[in-house]
Amino acid sequence: MEEHMKKTLIVFLMLSCLGSVGAYATANHSHAAIGEPGVQENVTRTIRLEAYEYRFSPSEINIKQGETIRFIVKNTGKKKHEMMIDTMQHLREHEKMMRQHDHGAHTEPNQIILEPGEEKELIWHFTQAGTIDFACPVPGHFKGMRGKIIVESK
Repeated sequence: MEEHMKKTLIVFLMLSCLGSVGAYATANHSHAAIGEPGVQENVTRTIRLEAYEYRFSPSEINIKQGETIRFIVKNTGKKKHEMMIDTMQHLREHEKMMRQHDHGAHTEPNQIILEPGEEKELIWHFTQAGTIDFACPVPGHFKGMRGKIIVESK
């Protein structure tokens, strides 16, 4: 009986951990508050940004709710940079995770990774009015490499 209880407890703990990981992933990768990935055919405007040590230019962008923006981001710096659009809470959590664990290459639909000299695009559809943040969550970059996207109501 005791052996059966041990096995049951182990299975329960394993399933509990898997449930927690799933809940964490769902909570941290839900884009409802910031919009959704956009498609090229629906782009309403292109905005160019420059990423360099340790800034984005421009660092404040104004758009209208419902717009699909193609961000063209060029890394003119000498270090790898990222641009991630999200809530400040999720950006802080992502930066903290990157400081604690080197997960290598990781991509989300709301993020691009840029090597020095590289230029990439990120297309995003802004469904909600409000202020959305963007940042470079690379450890050591986050404090200065931040910006705001102000999404005005229709």
